[in-house]
Amino acid sequence: KERRSGVGMRKSVWGCIVDSQLSVLVLVVVRQGDGEIPGQTDTTQPRRLGPKKVGKIRKLFNLSKLDDVRQYVVHRPLPEKDGRKARTKAPKIQRHVTPARNQRKKKVQAQKKHRTHK
Repeated sequence: KERRSGVGMRKSVWGCIVDSQLSVLVLVVVRQGDGEIPGQTDTTQPRRLGPKKVGKIRKLFNLSKLDDVRQYVVHRPLPEKDGRKARTKAPKIQRHVTPARNQRKKKVQAQKKHRTHK
């Protein structure tokens, strides 16, 4: 049980009467019955966003270490604004090892080494 302030209490539903004062119920369909639930199980919603981390992008597209991950990032189309051409947005790739990152790491290590050898 959470003791911190601001944490919502979990309302569990297991064959009991649900309170009429609840505004939201968080439910998960565990097992589907004979019929479809209209608006829930009869349609499939595509994921809105793709992966952001390098390893997960590589896993999704089955890439090797030598492939350029930036070519495979999932771009999200933005709505068009009065006459301008359509734009897309892509996430900043996390844990992406680039030459600039290697150079920065080398520089920091050299500075550390220089500080200790005075």
